[in-house]
Amino acid sequence: MIYAVISDIHANLEALEVCLNEIDKIKPDRLICLGDLVDYCAQPNEVIEIIKNRCDVIILGNHDEAQFDYSLADGFSANAYISSLHTRKVIKQEYIEYFETLLYSHLENDLFFVHASPYMPEKYKYVLDIETAKINFESFDEKVCFIGHSHVPVIFEQSGNRINIIEPSKLDSSCRYIINVGSVGQPRDGNPKLSFGLFDTDKFEYRLIRLGYDIKSASDKILKEGLPEFLAMRLLAGI
Repeated sequence: MIYAVISDIHANLEALEVCLNEIDKIKPDRLICLGDLVDYCAQPNEVIEIIKNRCDVIILGNHDEAQFDYSLADGFSANAYISSLHTRKVIKQEYIEYFETLLYSHLENDLFFVHASPYMPEKYKYVLDIETAKINFESFDEKVCFIGHSHVPVIFEQSGNRINIIEPSKLDSSCRYIINVGSVGQPRDGNPKLSFGLFDTDKFEYRLIRLGYDIKSASDKILKEGLPEFLAMRLLAGI
């Protein structure tokens, strides 16, 4: 089976449309969304509606949960907090109720899907380095765990007691993996192109897809909404 895994769309309609157009060409068997549909960019309602209709599984992200548990936003950065308040003003009530139905994790086909980390998924911890990856490998039994949250694509490979960071490729079926697919709507690895992952269970192969989109349009919409200028500028730089 071929899985397309997307994450962290963050109300960026321009990026989502380009992403899904590419996925339509690939025709995967399953489309999984790891959450964070809202905040930062300008079109949360449009993004939620599309994701609801297109994805086979949708995981709850912390920015999504903050739309019904306001205490989560208290821990956000200043710009994230402002964008969360803005989303509260514009989001449709039916989508808040929809978020309340979503789960923190999903398991199928020896694959584990979470928004942030397999260790306490509801706490939205980051998996940023080998040390945090080690803790997280102890928290799931499946061959591969897919994550988002940091907006930075990376693959952690566990071989016995060793953990390494590797490049996307044909994977070793004797090893286990934590794969961050990056972000569709707000990449933060210095590359402004949107990011998502493709995993072939038969070949045990992972591909990271990067695509350009109309970043200026998405950026201009952020400014028009009155959101912080930094949120518009960071899209252009991929930070």
